[in-house]
Amino acid sequence: MKILLVRNDNIGDLICTTPAIEALRKKYPDAQIDIVVNSYNFLAINKNPFVDKIYVYIKPKHKKNLSDKIKALGGKIKIMSEIFFEKYDAAVVFRSGYSSSAEQFSNISRAKIKIGVKDIKNRDNFTHHIIPNPNEHEVEFCYRCLEPLRIKQGDEKMFFYMPENFKKKYKGYKNYILFHISSRIKENRYSKEKFKAVIDKLDENIIITAEPSDFENAKWLEENSKAKWIKTESLLDLAGLISNVKLFVSLDGGAMHIGPALGVKTIAISGKTNMNKWYPWGYKDLVTQDESKIAGNIEPEIVVEKIKENI
Repeated sequence: MKILLVRNDNIGDLICTTPAIEALRKKYPDAQIDIVVNSYNFLAINKNPFVDKIYVYIKPKHKKNLSDKIKALGGKIKIMSEIFFEKYDAAVVFRSGYSSSAEQFSNISRAKIKIGVKDIKNRDNFTHHIIPNPNEHEVEFCYRCLEPLRIKQGDEKMFFYMPENFKKKYKGYKNYILFHISSRIKENRYSKEKFKAVIDKLDENIIITAEPSDFENAKWLEENSKAKWIKTESLLDLAGLISNVKLFVSLDGGAMHIGPALGVKTIAISGKTNMNKWYPWGYKDLVTQDESKIAGNIEPEIVVEKIKENI
């Protein structure tokens, strides 16, 4: 049996898919299970023991100049050609909203069983439609995508490959709390002043990380609080740090899902995100979210209390 999986969106989304992939492998230990991902989310599936081949393509829209776009398109066409000649038995698109670009891979697979979310314009070719439920977690949704293949949710866990050298690099931070202060969505951001107010109220060793857009805020926090800023060099470098700390506090984003995948207790400071669907898996009770759905409206005292309860 040949099964093609498609998850060509974000890092956190793909991490949330890994428990279902493990369940699929348990059900069909001898099947050929391949997956299509993009260069942006590849690290979330790299070295996953439950998949065979990983098709990785660069999205042309992620490239700026024409020559790079053409090169990326050529790479995508090459992968689609390989999928066409493989001739799969089943194809599963793990997307809770219909995506024509994702369905392209399902269609080219020539699979008799095609599973995905229905196109509201009724133009899809799926043989089995999955109805999204906004009140279920993405992990649970991914299991439901596999129900036509007789898969049920079990005790599977998230998977994220953590190279030992990155983990060893930060072994001295086991008694620290890590704050990741970046989120790309405005409503999910938390001001440096409020982060400082939280840090000042904690009698703990604190380190902070940030994406390049927040380097200035990280520098300010290091200069104006007891927190130490660690300028991680890559996503794996950040994951190595997360894997060592005793508590991870994160704004909503891909990094937030790395904590649970590494077995690290994770507190989420959330804004507009539907946290019934995207809370850190296994840590729903550790979400802090204001009724306004604006992270900046969460008082520092609330975050401090949540941290103290979970140290």
